[in-house]
Amino acid sequence: MDHRPALVLTEDGSYTLYNRVLGEHYHSIHGAVQESRHVFLEAGYRYICEKFRDISILEVGFGTGLNALLTLDASVKAGVNTRYHALDPFPPDWSVVEKINYCSHGGMEGFADDFRKMHQAMPDKEILLRANFTFSLSRSRLEDAGPRLGKYNLVYFDAFSPETAPELWEPGIFRKLRLIMDQGGVLVTYCAKGRVRRILQEAGFSAERLPGPPGKREMLRATANEL
Repeated sequence: MDHRPALVLTEDGSYTLYNRVLGEHYHSIHGAVQESRHVFLEAGYRYICEKFRDISILEVGFGTGLNALLTLDASVKAGVNTRYHALDPFPPDWSVVEKINYCSHGGMEGFADDFRKMHQAMPDKEILLRANFTFSLSRSRLEDAGPRLGKYNLVYFDAFSPETAPELWEPGIFRKLRLIMDQGGVLVTYCAKGRVRRILQEAGFSAERLPGPPGKREMLRATANEL
């Protein structure tokens, strides 16, 4: 069996990958780029930019790097200082990702070299992609990540689904995330399951349902309460 992710064209003309082992797509088949823009950029990054001057992001589930690429574009346009730290123990190989068309989709042509640098970055080494944007990728699981994680005011929770990766949706995961987040910081995820919302609330967040991207009715945004 070929375990390499398969390239899949989604409805907005952008590609995603299909994990043959897990039987799950990395993004919505209704539109990879439009889903990431809706969930992570609009409900997360642009929203938090109104609350904090300097943005420190933790992404759980780097995957194809689409969220990081879109955030880089948004930070350059907004002139917002952004530190981006992604976690993914098994990111797809560059030989697969380089076939994806993100950098020729929606005015992203100027970021092709940055996209490559993200994927080829040495693990845990912070690199400067723009004067106001730093990036690092840890090839480790959130469960194993130590104190070097630091503090964050925005979390992109883009793990595989609770059905596919249930260990990433347990109460201990969200309690850990709350401890490394600033009060008033925000976590956004495509998942809107009632169980996940309740776990977030029990972990110290105020969780709200928002309209989801095309093909999905709702998503979640959670704000870190005072500890």
